[in-house]
Amino acid sequence: MAAAAIPERRRSLRYIVSGQVIFYTGSPDSCGDLVNLGEYGVLVRTNVCVPAGTRFRIGITVEGYPVPFQGESQVVGTGSDLLAIKFLGEMAELAQLLQWLDRENVPWTGLDSADNGPGGRAAIPGLMGPGFPEEKATDAELEAVLPFLEAMG
Repeated sequence: MAAAAIPERRRSLRYIVSGQVIFYTGSPDSCGDLVNLGEYGVLVRTNVCVPAGTRFRIGITVEGYPVPFQGESQVVGTGSDLLAIKFLGEMAELAQLLQWLDRENVPWTGLDSADNGPGGRAAIPGLMGPGFPEEKATDAELEAVLPFLEAMG
């Protein structure tokens, strides 16, 4: 696919992180575990069924990062245990979190273009970042996640 045809949000890095996500959809609130996080959204592993198109407030806590953040979001893709969620509008604290993830050399994926990643690191297809353990993502897991990443844009 040509870079010009790829939506801007699809060309951003998605950091592979651990953490908690809370869906403020009503009472009781639901939660899930972060799979990855980027400038435009998150991929969450959860057993909560939320239909695509649903809008709600989301709260995110990234393991090792001292400041949780919240903002408005929308489900753009669903699966048996995954939700692809895009951010609606600016998320307070997100820019600082992304800078921290880069400084901490957190593994990432993304960049469906010839652009370089943070710190001038070259974009290579597949998973990125120093020290990313191969056992953390099998080919089957990647195949299962790709449709949700595509749904994010």
